[in-house]
Amino acid sequence: MLIMTLLMMTSLSAKAADQADTFLRKDQPFKPARKAVIAHGWKPLNNTDPSTLMGVDRVLYHAGYKEVYSCAMDIGVCILQYQDKSGQCLSVFVKGEELKDIVVSDWSNQCQQD
Repeated sequence: MLIMTLLMMTSLSAKAADQADTFLRKDQPFKPARKAVIAHGWKPLNNTDPSTLMGVDRVLYHAGYKEVYSCAMDIGVCILQYQDKSGQCLSVFVKGEELKDIVVSDWSNQCQQD
């Protein structure tokens, strides 16, 4: 289900995703990408129940990245969510198993709500 959601979300385009095109790039290391997202006015969304996390999402959450929404268990792909002051949403998709190796794979203007 997560993979289907990722595929649907990556096919969407809108203002938030278009704006992110100016400061995000595919295969960009996660930490500098996150700094760029925040520098452009996006605030991390913390809508995750930490008791449901395991694997890479748990590692990210406990490293202070509370915006992690979820990660696929078998392929090392995660969704991190941000929101700007006007309420627009930005989902950043990252891939990698260890924090030092995580890179941006895509982004979208759609966020999942629990």
